[in-house]
Amino acid sequence: MNIKPDCLVCLFNQALKTTKLLNLDDKTSAKILFEIAKILPNYSLDFTAPQIAKDTYKLIEDITNNPDPLLKAKKEAIKEVKSFKPFLYEKISKSNDKLLTALKIAVVGNVIDFGAKKQFNLKETLENIFNTPFKIDNYLELKGKLKKAKKVVIIGDNCGENILDVLLADVLKSMFEIELFYFVRGKPIINDVTIKEAKNSDMPKFATIIDTGVPTPGYDLKYANEESKQIFNEADVIIAKGMGNFESLYKITNRNIFYLFIIKCNVIANAINANEKDIILLYDK
Repeated sequence: MNIKPDCLVCLFNQALKTTKLLNLDDKTSAKILFEIAKILPNYSLDFTAPQIAKDTYKLIEDITNNPDPLLKAKKEAIKEVKSFKPFLYEKISKSNDKLLTALKIAVVGNVIDFGAKKQFNLKETLENIFNTPFKIDNYLELKGKLKKAKKVVIIGDNCGENILDVLLADVLKSMFEIELFYFVRGKPIINDVTIKEAKNSDMPKFATIIDTGVPTPGYDLKYANEESKQIFNEADVIIAKGMGNFESLYKITNRNIFYLFIIKCNVIANAINANEKDIILLYDK
């Protein structure tokens, strides 16, 4: 999905937020913002936001000499989410539709998005999610596809969210005779999940973790390694988590994909005729 002018402002604000999180002095913060301001005019509206974010965060990495600027935020998010696990497992165990409940739980994790303009309270969202319908609801199509599937891919998104993806993976493996793969980023970018965080969770009990090689905050086929592309092309069902994966794949790939995310910006809302804060389970055929 190509950028809109709003995306350029959002990327600039993300950089400012990162400088504050890192407690950088004014001189270093200004240097980062000045350098990003120089490169933004190099991008046309044919780029995706994750492609540009790759370069803006590389600048932050180089100037601060910090290969994982949001490491602290990632650790805090994972710790917070883990505190909810007993409550969420109980919700699933008592549910009449465990798959739907697990999908609702998995979409909640999408609020942990440092790169998003719109920020949500995780606890509040969790409390409300079970009574919130999907604005775009292709659940029955997903369930039907899963019943026939042999190979399923979940494309991960953020740290913290990856802990809730484990609950979804657990339900998928208990309900369906499938081989499950979990895609992660190839290097630290924003607060996205990498192989390090995925392997330190319970995900390896349920899925094969695949380092996709992508340096972008979204699964971009331009940068994906051959292993992940082969699995991506062979999968019977693909569930892409979060706005970054949506921006990287929507209307770009010819694969049929189920997109699972919370809308956190007006650009995405307008693209699919929905509203900010809506939860989405969209089957793009």
